[in-house]
Amino acid sequence: MPAEPPATGAPDSGDPIGARYPNTARIWNYQLGGNDNFAVDREASEAANALVRALGVPAGAATAVESRHLQQRMVDYMLGQGVRQFLDLGSGLPNMANTHQIAHRTAADARIVYVDIDPLVSSYAAALMAGPNVVTLRADLREPEQVLGNTQVRDLFDFGQPVGIMFMCVLHCLWDSEDPWGVVRQFRDAVAPGSYLALSHMTREAHPEAAEGLFRISQDLHWNTPLISRDRADIARFFDGFTLVEPGLVAPAQWRPDLDNPLRDGHDPDDCGEPVLKLISPEDRGVGWHLCGVGLNDRP
Repeated sequence: MPAEPPATGAPDSGDPIGARYPNTARIWNYQLGGNDNFAVDREASEAANALVRALGVPAGAATAVESRHLQQRMVDYMLGQGVRQFLDLGSGLPNMANTHQIAHRTAADARIVYVDIDPLVSSYAAALMAGPNVVTLRADLREPEQVLGNTQVRDLFDFGQPVGIMFMCVLHCLWDSEDPWGVVRQFRDAVAPGSYLALSHMTREAHPEAAEGLFRISQDLHWNTPLISRDRADIARFFDGFTLVEPGLVAPAQWRPDLDNPLRDGHDPDDCGEPVLKLISPEDRGVGWHLCGVGLNDRP
């Protein structure tokens, strides 16, 4: 699939929130069962789902929910290693089981910064995820200094202490020409030893025909970002300067399933409550759309 974006015109000033064309954050929200999306996003989602189902591949909802459960395990892992600062880059629309909800159930002192460039995401996140030790920032992660130099971020974080850098299902939305590896490197160089990188990225390894089809749909329907599935070697490059922790670079279902402890709705005093996100059925686990891993910045 092409590594360069197509030529595009200037942004449409008459469509400030991008409601005329599918939006990746809103599509992800729809796949998670959310309501913060438009008809154009739902139609694009169903077109993508139909394409992959025709190839015998589980559709987007299974992948989205599994990714959210993966995020819980990765955040809990980093908490267990003493991390109390989390930089959630390309965080998307607030959905169930957000980073601060996961972290604060065991570490009320954990500090979280959410970053997204989408104006709708920024306004919704500010309203729905406001609270102590939480900052929501509208910024372009492709320009790391917009984040790292921001006053709110500098006031909340102590960059002399470890940070959990999170790129969950976002780097495949960047073209090669936008140098996503360089973006990760700049964030890596800004954090202290003992910090971690957690990411999940689309791969064409298991389903190359479906991966190519999704890329084509993202272009033909004018999504606001591409869906670029990369091979294992290119995904592993994101961890340059980090040491991958066990089990390495694997499918989400294979990453530390022993840490599975989904965020639950605790309104019922008689039990622990139901998971806020449905559990993944056995046949949908390990669908093979992503490779994921956590790396430790253990340089001196």
